Amino acid sequence: MKSCLICQGIINDNFEIEWILSLQPRKIKLICQDCQGGFRALSGKIKCEGCSRVLEMSGFCNDCKKWIKKYNGKLLKNTALYEYNEKMKDYFQKFKFLGDYYFLNVFNQELRKFVQKEYGSNWLYVPIPISIKSYQERMFNQVEGLFSGVNFTRALIVQSEEKKQQSKLNRNERLRRKQPFKLNSQYEEIVKDKNILLLDDIYTTGRTLYFAAEVLKNAGVKKIETITLAR
Repeated sequence: MKSCLICQGIINDNFEIEWILSLQPRKIKLICQDCQGGFRALSGKIKCEGCSRVLEMSGFCNDCKKWIKKYNGKLLKNTALYEYNEKMKDYFQKFKFLGDYYFLNVFNQELRKFVQKEYGSNWLYVPIPISIKSYQERMFNQVEGLFSGVNFTRALIVQSEEKKQQSKLNRNERLRRKQPFKLNSQYEEIVKDKNILLLDDIYTTGRTLYFAAEVLKNAGVKKIETITLAR
């Protein structure tokens, strides 16, 4: 018997008739059914057309309405796979802040398959970078971990160290941040006139992704969309 990666409970790993009949490779279970049920998938929900935030009716959330105004209607399309609820918050606490790298495996296969199926080879996959300080503390980039297996184009770098980590900023502080990114000069010609899919872990206010998009647009990128694990 195996233990759940998150709650250490027993995983029911019995062979299922649906899997036997499907003739598909068997997916190794890393978390129990209860923990899996705690993650709220956004598929089939009514979501903001800009950022994937759950809404009561179709349209744009207040955040995206502000981005539409700021960028003259040029809104990023963000696809998020899960809602950022308490279960997801606990997951990121263990994975991102306590540095348990193995936790990337909970969602990696799903994210990788989604990206490859929905976007394919006509897009470049650009992960949001982290600062040197964050890397020294964590020893990995959590975004690259979540999307590992995808061919990354590391076209963005952090241009300055922030005095306070973004995760410790409140909403207003996040929105008042100065541009943290710049283009990696090695990729100037590579990204020009290309379709870019920005990869990130959590969409909170959207400020980080819009900063990244600004840099890439100034570099002559043709089209930009974004994907996050959670919103």
